[in-house]
Amino acid sequence: MKELEEIYNKINNLNYLLDRKIQILSQVLAITENQSLVFKEIKNIQTNEFINISLEEKQSLINELIDIDNMFLEIFQSFSGSLNRNKQTFKEDIKNIQSKIQQITEIDFKIRIQEEKNRQISINNINNKVNNIEKIKTLKISKNDMLKKYSNNNKKI
Repeated sequence: MKELEEIYNKINNLNYLLDRKIQILSQVLAITENQSLVFKEIKNIQTNEFINISLEEKQSLINELIDIDNMFLEIFQSFSGSLNRNKQTFKEDIKNIQSKIQQITEIDFKIRIQEEKNRQISINNINNKVNNIEKIKTLKISKNDMLKKYSNNNKKI
């Protein structure tokens, strides 16, 4: 009976950790989606400040996720076969854990896709800025060339 109680407590802890991980991943996804909106409008210092703050917040959440993963693994390894021996007793609990892990995988996938989109937006922004700088240089050169030609023409008159 004590073994079943220990398994039940460990399952409850695993469920709590998975619920917390889902919450954190949802927060990370929301931050990442917000970053996408900001990356599309990078124009000023305030935008860069937002990005820095959001990156710090994401890193803090990621650190918590790492801790959760370590705790989950520690608890899971502590079953040492007792869960397998009692898998019929905890069949619904195991299905619930599997469902939460699937949910976590889906959120993680969404985050990875959004991160890639953000990376592409950032690359495009950088390329656009470089192109704009090149255009400005070209315009400056063209203006200077025109002034020289104008000066040369005036000297000929």
